[in-house]
Amino acid sequence: MTGARRLCVLVSAVCLAVVSTAVAAEVATVGKPPPPFALRDEEGTVHRLAAYAGKPTIVYFTHNVCHYCGQVIAFLNRAHQRYADQGLVILSINVMADGAELIRRYKEQFNLTFTMLAGKDPELLRNYEVNYVPILVFIDRSGLVYQIHHHYILPETFDASVAHIVTGQ
Repeated sequence: MTGARRLCVLVSAVCLAVVSTAVAAEVATVGKPPPPFALRDEEGTVHRLAAYAGKPTIVYFTHNVCHYCGQVIAFLNRAHQRYADQGLVILSINVMADGAELIRRYKEQFNLTFTMLAGKDPELLRNYEVNYVPILVFIDRSGLVYQIHHHYILPETFDASVAHIVTGQ
């Protein structure tokens, strides 16, 4: 192998290592700050996750044809009614929506009372490892991911997770 070829292979390996590290650093991980995002709601208003710093937050990934989402939405509506006055924020992200129409249809279908955002964004989906829905990300008041639940969650587990991020217990 020539010197130039060795150098090319070495540079390629270093570049791959740097890119792999950068991507891995952005993945939502329990005990770490969640990856940032800025997404639009059905009115075109941009919501930045950073704007909710210090508030207990649930980030809920869904789409319009989710089989389990009806049950999860009932849990979310109940939590919203119980804890909204204690600062609970629920950000629902429709991973199929890139505009207002799918968001409006979903909110009407499920009678959502909390924010839904257009989340058809490859970087967002990669950062939160969204390969299917529903996914719930619980973020505590300190701004760290407390728990991530993929697919289905039992009502008792959901209630305990919400109580923890709201009360710290």
